[in-house]
Amino acid sequence: MFDTMDWSHANGDEIDRGFDQFGGLQAAAAAEICRLIQTADIAQLWMADGARSLLDWVSARLRIRHATAGQLVSVARRLSDLPVLSARFACGDLSLDQTDAISRMATADTEEGLIEEALGLSNLALDGMARRSAGRSTEDERSVWERRRLVRQWNLDESELRFHGNLSAAEGKMFDQAIDDRVNVMGPNPETGMFDLFETRSADALVELAVTTGDQTVSLPQMTVFADLEALTSKADGVAELSNTALIPNETARRLSCDCVLETVITDGSAVVGVGRNSRTIPGWLRRLVNHRDSGRCQWVGCSNTRWLQVHHIQHWSHGGPTDLDNLILLCGFHHRFVHEHGWHITGKPGDQVVFRRPDWTPYPGPMSKLHPRLDALVGTRPS
Repeated sequence: MFDTMDWSHANGDEIDRGFDQFGGLQAAAAAEICRLIQTADIAQLWMADGARSLLDWVSARLRIRHATAGQLVSVARRLSDLPVLSARFACGDLSLDQTDAISRMATADTEEGLIEEALGLSNLALDGMARRSAGRSTEDERSVWERRRLVRQWNLDESELRFHGNLSAAEGKMFDQAIDDRVNVMGPNPETGMFDLFETRSADALVELAVTTGDQTVSLPQMTVFADLEALTSKADGVAELSNTALIPNETARRLSCDCVLETVITDGSAVVGVGRNSRTIPGWLRRLVNHRDSGRCQWVGCSNTRWLQVHHIQHWSHGGPTDLDNLILLCGFHHRFVHEHGWHITGKPGDQVVFRRPDWTPYPGPMSKLHPRLDALVGTRPS
């Protein structure tokens, strides 16, 4: 049907001219499409094809995404009152994106000056200029704020929570930044040596924001855990569940009870044998001592996290471990989970020499590998 041009042997100058010419041709074609859209809009032609809107009709006719169709429709409608910009667009002087940005700022009185200014700006700078010129009213912000929501939905057995929602720009930026700040200080997965996916670390960051605070001395969120006697003392026996009837592993119950405000309902069979008082497991004054001794930093090897920390019982209190300074250590939420749910161990004395051990009890990190015999000989021959 059509012969394509062979650019494989073109030199740099020819390729540059090709970009200039076909870029101008693309802009001129977009300008003509905008003129067609203007005519179709006036005549309401899209209704005859059963489209719900002009945007849907343009998307279907041009076989393009709604976002691209929306840009063409918006530009076409704005260009109706901007003859100079329309002419410069039609002759290929301005791209569709440049025309879009200028048309959001221009009036018939200002379009010529804005065009000359825009020719020296990058698209990023031009978009920023257009965004700032439009401003944002209190009514606009309130409209977005009124649409704020958080939808939470548990699956049938309440073993997984899904959620989605909307936030206004200011609150959304704070939320986004808080998640990014947490993700950026997370180290690699100790079991694989690799970083988990960004989305995975973002989920961990959200949980840490929800269950901890930046102040290591204040109370933490309250939870109610219903647990069999065996669940707090055994990994295999007994059952533990949250107040929403979601079952949790026994080790998770022990992790939560390390450093939370817990109301624990302990049962033996069907009978309730004890209800713990609603009180902090670790009082504020003791948290401050732990924080001071551990320099306010997660004690996991190589972790530099200094915020959103939790206090871990090295020997869990359900196994007779006391809630005193020598049995407590600061861990970030990520590494706290590794100690409990991933079966890692901690030996030694906090503040002195602590050793982290893999589930098979080998130390992490392991001892330095011995030098290759040739390297060892070479090092041994160096002058002292």
